[in-house]
Amino acid sequence: MQLPSHPILRAVAWLSASFMAASCSSSDSRAQAALASYQAAAAANDMLGAREALLQLVRAKDDVPDYWTELGKLQASIGSYSDAYYAFTRAYELDRSNPDLIRALAELALRSGDIAGAQRHAAELEVVAPGDPWVKMVKGWSAYSDSHFDQALSISNELLAASPSDPIATQLKARALISLQREAEAADLLSKQVQAQPNDFGSYSLLGRIYEHQNDWANLARCAQRMMALNPADEQAGKILVEAALRSGNVGVARAASFKLLRPQAPPQLVAAVLDLWSDYWPSSERVADARRLAAAAPPQQQLVYAAFLSRTGSPGDALRLTQHAASLPVRAESAEANAVFADALWRAGNVAAAKTRFDAVLAFDPGNATALRGRSELELRTGNAAAAVQDAQKLVTVLPHSARDRLLLARAFSAAGQKDWADRTLWTAFQDIPADENIYAALRATRKGDAEAVNEVQAEFDRQRGAKLTQGLL
Repeated sequence: MQLPSHPILRAVAWLSASFMAASCSSSDSRAQAALASYQAAAAANDMLGAREALLQLVRAKDDVPDYWTELGKLQASIGSYSDAYYAFTRAYELDRSNPDLIRALAELALRSGDIAGAQRHAAELEVVAPGDPWVKMVKGWSAYSDSHFDQALSISNELLAASPSDPIATQLKARALISLQREAEAADLLSKQVQAQPNDFGSYSLLGRIYEHQNDWANLARCAQRMMALNPADEQAGKILVEAALRSGNVGVARAASFKLLRPQAPPQLVAAVLDLWSDYWPSSERVADARRLAAAAPPQQQLVYAAFLSRTGSPGDALRLTQHAASLPVRAESAEANAVFADALWRAGNVAAAKTRFDAVLAFDPGNATALRGRSELELRTGNAAAAVQDAQKLVTVLPHSARDRLLLARAFSAAGQKDWADRTLWTAFQDIPADENIYAALRATRKGDAEAVNEVQAEFDRQRGAKLTQGLL
């Protein structure tokens, strides 16, 4: 948003002044304490602490629009746009004549994809502040959302003529150009924008999407590095950096970015996502050594993720060592996942019978355990029981419907069972449900080999999906 990204210190002065004139009531005392907490958090650059202090402040004094406004700015600066929208809405309810509040609400509505809400606020802004550029800004984005790309481009040019480096007008023009099949012009526009405005995170993000669409991994990595510098807490930018660096051959940058994400307090889902990138794009034994070292210092839930990775990348012994104490019997809620990972490592280490028994025990306790369903299905494929592998993979897909990896497992199981039509149907459904996934596309294209028309159909649909991914969303 075009709001100060760190407004806390500038706000302390007027917050303090407002208390000097306040009477000594209980709510004033609570508000004064909240202000003290706010000042301490500001001094420490603790954005989350500052947010909590501001929340206490508005609870103590919920009828002061400036307090809600400051909370809205802070929420927006850390990316909590829905919370920012609520805070600005409360401020607006208390001060309906303030054009800054209406402008902020219009922008937040656009960011959330609420075109109707943005139009409503733009109409209010036109009454309170005739000629405000945000009225035209909303019209441009409304035209874009209605696929009137020429109109959106025209409006963006008018806005940029008045304010040449406006980041939101630049985004509008770039998206209009992309939608008009003028991608090179969009990339040039965004490249010049980030040179002029090196802190424009949104332009880096959209430029990165263009580089991804062009398979320009080196330039995407450079974009992602800048995005991480601007917002070190952005996990999505971090994952983009890991993938782009690996795919461009810059393993050193990928490892450094990975280690920033794979911290002990990271959620297991993030750890799994990074390790999946290692699996897909880093065919080196160094990844096993790194995972082994990181696992040694990881908390228990992360250790299970590392163990699963080590097991499937050729080091099941490490996985067994990491999980043997947590994989206690009988299976209970707290040990089910550890037992599933342990069982997976058992069969990969050659102990098929013990693995099957352990998988059966996990699934008897928790029929929806994805790790056990996946592992038992793969074991069944390895031992020639394709019919059972299909059943487990089908259950797995209902548990994780958006997992490309598991859709591919189901297709392999159908193929092994001699059910080619079902394998093809599974791949085509996955192609529609999980668009622009390279692995699903490659598997589906392979089934069309020898049929030029069918290959072209798949290619055209994949290109359409990648184009849609490039322009998805608004701001």
